[in-house]
Amino acid sequence: LRRSFFALPLTIDGVAPNFDRLNTEFYRNQEKAHLEQRLLFASVEGGGQSWLCLVSEGVNPPKAIDSKRFYTTEKKDGKTVPRKPSAVIKDCVQWLQSFEKREGKLASIGIVSFGPCDLNHASEHYGKITTTPKEGWQFTSVVQPFQTAFRNVPIGFDTDVNMVAVSEYMYGGHGEITSSSYITVGTGIGVGMCTNGKPVHGMVHPEGGHIRVPRYHAIGLDKKLPWLDEKGVDNYQGNCKFHCKKPMVPFPCVEGMANSDAIADRLGIDKAQLPDAPDDDPVWDCVAYYLAQLCMSITFLMSPEVIVIGGGVMKRKTLLPLIRKHFQNLLGDYFKNDIYHKDVDKYIVRSKFDAVKGDVHAGVMGGLELARRVYELSDKSRLRAQQLKIEQLNEILMEKSRMAKKAIALGAAGEPSSRSYVDDFIRGFGMLAMGLGIGVGAALAASSLTAKKDK
Repeated sequence: LRRSFFALPLTIDGVAPNFDRLNTEFYRNQEKAHLEQRLLFASVEGGGQSWLCLVSEGVNPPKAIDSKRFYTTEKKDGKTVPRKPSAVIKDCVQWLQSFEKREGKLASIGIVSFGPCDLNHASEHYGKITTTPKEGWQFTSVVQPFQTAFRNVPIGFDTDVNMVAVSEYMYGGHGEITSSSYITVGTGIGVGMCTNGKPVHGMVHPEGGHIRVPRYHAIGLDKKLPWLDEKGVDNYQGNCKFHCKKPMVPFPCVEGMANSDAIADRLGIDKAQLPDAPDDDPVWDCVAYYLAQLCMSITFLMSPEVIVIGGGVMKRKTLLPLIRKHFQNLLGDYFKNDIYHKDVDKYIVRSKFDAVKGDVHAGVMGGLELARRVYELSDKSRLRAQQLKIEQLNEILMEKSRMAKKAIALGAAGEPSSRSYVDDFIRGFGMLAMGLGIGVGAALAASSLTAKKDK
């Protein structure tokens, strides 16, 4: 960069110094430095059962270096009791700090969490989990502890399902699409949306798990079940305290009727015993009906090109075909697109990340993609600021060149003031050249030292 600067022709014969070459070499050198640098992206995935921290070198494909899971419960006196949210988050922060000491500085951190979350940077509650049904986690500050510990590291925050929808769009292998939706079914039911490569935000973020749904009506069952009334209608109240159990006008929502607790309640077993429930139990058809209604609502409202369903409950392999069947029955003949009928197995699908061994699953990929994006944004903003400084100097030099040209013209005409114009130009140009050289040199030296330290 210094060589290219001092190689510039310092002529004043009507042609201003050309900085295009300087700018081109500057950005080429920046890009080369980034390629040679080891970029470590951290993903922090916050779930109801556990929080998973993973650091990867790169994102596509991810090269996981290390990971650690921290559980939201612990054993005390033979009983399982919940841990304080602040303790769980503190564990995540300390683990990432210890990783930095071993492996080098993090490029950025992507935090994805169950919701609802406050994603509005102007809000006093930004970076918090807000009105979650998970006891003890209401208005838990998530982002602030990381910002305090990693002051010079870009940090992104979004819902887990939103960023999984983005990673499915980017890396899910769904072809040339512009939109996607992701549903997670577990302790809660969350919905994420991605349009044109960006997660959908608005006043808050999508909360499709809490839409109202008609109750399941069993047809053709020849045995009585405790969770069905005499007409075969699902009589389970639902476990969502915000909707199914609210004092005034309660109504069934998807999460309250089809999450893992709802399934266990109908079967009269503990949630931990769900994997042992038989595949032919009628409860799975009931759950599939509620999830199919959610898919239909997403289709009518957002019209994504693919709906990906994941989460612990979806490990039940018989569930996805039942969802597709109910979806087609509910949709009827309203849409004639093949994707909703004979190709529905390409529309409502399971995530390919579910088959990946290890911790690089859909949620972690969402966190890594968020980390990559916030790093790219912060990096571009730094480069743009440097570019603006160079452009400003370029304009000043062009003005000095015009003044020098005028000075030469006045000298040719025998004007006595021409010498002062030329002297001013030479002094001004020399100061600008020295200032630019020192500034850029210092920046490159600092960048080089930082790169060596990180390496």
